[in-house]
Amino acid sequence: MRGLLIGRFQPFHNGHLMLAKSILDECDELIVAVASAQFNYLVKDPFTAGERIEMIHEALKEALVDISRCYIIPIINDENNTRWFLHLSSYLPKFDIVYSGNEYVKMLLKDHTKVKDVKPFSRDKFNASKIREMMINDQNWKVLVPNAVANFIERIDGVNRLKIIARSESMPQEW
Repeated sequence: MRGLLIGRFQPFHNGHLMLAKSILDECDELIVAVASAQFNYLVKDPFTAGERIEMIHEALKEALVDISRCYIIPIINDENNTRWFLHLSSYLPKFDIVYSGNEYVKMLLKDHTKVKDVKPFSRDKFNASKIREMMINDQNWKVLVPNAVANFIERIDGVNRLKIIARSESMPQEW
């Protein structure tokens, strides 16, 4: 059986890692769909699809997950939500079940495929929006992400990037 996990992973955090590992306890293979692949260099989406793929790959390897059981695939958004399942299906290998705690995702997919409701691991703690805010405010965000992700973000100067983006998005643009 092949399970699907969909997310923006901005950044991939310990909650995502715990969920990926639990899916692999139930499934033979895991597809990690990196959603909103076309968005980057925004406060909500600071990292590119390629960067997120690398973060996820490195985090799974660091956690001793058998990478041969995993696919990590970027998915661009389709603005027509009624055809979203077909859009996903055309980009991804065949999957048997979608794991999601997102009500909206579950609503869009429930008539097309099996969806397993998952409760996020400590959603109040492991929350990518909160982690990005902590990065901007020089708080200790590194404890909330796998070491491989923290190292990757440091290597690409991701915190500084996010701070520049946040300042830029909060200022009126003068052209």
